[in-house]
Amino acid sequence: MRADKLKFVVRKLDHSMKPEPRSPAGRRVLVVGLGRFGGGVGVTRWLASEGATVTVTDQATHEALAESVAAVADLPVSLHLGGHDEGDLDTADLVIINPAVNKSTSTFFQAVVRRDMAWTTEMNLFCERCPAKVLGVTGSYGKSTTCAMLAEAMEACCRASGASYTGVHLGGNIGRSLLNELPNIRETDWVVLEMSNAQLEDLPQIHWAPDLAVITNLFPHHLDRYANFAEYAGAKLNITRHPNGDSKIVVGELHPVAEDMLGEVIAERRDRLVRVPPVDSPIELKVPGEHNQRNAACVLTVCRILGLNDAIVCDALHDFRGLPHRLEFVRNLDSVDYYNDSKSTAPAATVIAVEAIVGSPSPEPRAELNPGAPGARAESHRKIIAVVGGQRKDVSLDECAICLAQYCRMVICMGESGPNFSEAVRQRGSGFQPVNIHVVAALDDAVRRARTEANPGEVVLFSPGAPSFDQYANFTARGRHFTDLVNAL
Repeated sequence: MRADKLKFVVRKLDHSMKPEPRSPAGRRVLVVGLGRFGGGVGVTRWLASEGATVTVTDQATHEALAESVAAVADLPVSLHLGGHDEGDLDTADLVIINPAVNKSTSTFFQAVVRRDMAWTTEMNLFCERCPAKVLGVTGSYGKSTTCAMLAEAMEACCRASGASYTGVHLGGNIGRSLLNELPNIRETDWVVLEMSNAQLEDLPQIHWAPDLAVITNLFPHHLDRYANFAEYAGAKLNITRHPNGDSKIVVGELHPVAEDMLGEVIAERRDRLVRVPPVDSPIELKVPGEHNQRNAACVLTVCRILGLNDAIVCDALHDFRGLPHRLEFVRNLDSVDYYNDSKSTAPAATVIAVEAIVGSPSPEPRAELNPGAPGARAESHRKIIAVVGGQRKDVSLDECAICLAQYCRMVICMGESGPNFSEAVRQRGSGFQPVNIHVVAALDDAVRRARTEANPGEVVLFSPGAPSFDQYANFTARGRHFTDLVNAL
């Protein structure tokens, strides 16, 4: 079934198939998608606690879903893993669709539609029942970090008694289901809810939108799921379609197509729109990079709408250490900063991380090399010792190798692809000042070498640029190991 045809079918369901906002007690519920990172764990636990009879189906095997399976092992639920069986639909009263399920291509979801079954999503279940005001955040890039920054700033203001609300709850696409937190969420609280395009696709079914909507930016992304960019942008803009049409919308940079579409949504109510101003002077942050400056500017804009204390917000932004495994500041040891960027699973991500460090201010002035000298490399930025490598993949390392040679004083190459990174930096870095290259077997060796070689004022950046599966179950396990090693130094 084509994506545009499926969208028509979903729209037809808006009035006749809207899930009932009532307890699932006594209902037979089928959860489609448990997920490797626990995407279906939260809703499964909530359904079981509410008295539903729960079955979970996932195309992945028990072994591949080991962590998620362990997280629901104490529940009386049936797990049907390793493939979907349409027979599971015969005994289901309600189907919960995981956001990872591409509804335009999933034959199993199309069977749900064909049978005219009631279905919903975890996000819709929560939004229907949430008693607090919701600050919904979406965007193509930066939404997780913006949400985390917002929650920390709002919590700091709450602790300082500088806010009118009584508590802050962070969840959604950032990786934490809030369904099980509903008993602890008060009407006087705020919920900071990260909302992905997949989670926003079906929001119109419940005729709901957040009390304050934030779009960090909107550019082509996830186009493997949509027929075109306009369809992707349309899903994102569901966050602005408030039934009363009076909620504020904080907006960063938009693609022209998205800008036009937003204009159509708000129509005569342009007073709803609040633009994030450009960053005229750097905001003092621990997390590096221009992208984090833009994230912080978005947070400041939102907090000013909420009437929060600028000084408290700025202090919270300064103390923000970053999300785990995403250019996360781990510690400063002997005037050396250590960053964990284990989520870097492709060479392009390492380039972004290095350039973010390069763009951050140096703690003290650095002498520059003679720019006219052959093979010179400017050293006005902070000197970097980069740790790269992981599972070997058939991808070009050329761009990454050039970046490493241009900006890093030393590159430590580890894991299965360590020798490949080493050779690429040697070959592609010939036009720059020679860079020290070391090849080690494992992360323990890399951290020890970095500790020995790093000088005060330098940065040790763990940004593998490769998957983790040569030595770790996933990038989170790899990042935790790096953090543990650094904290043990």
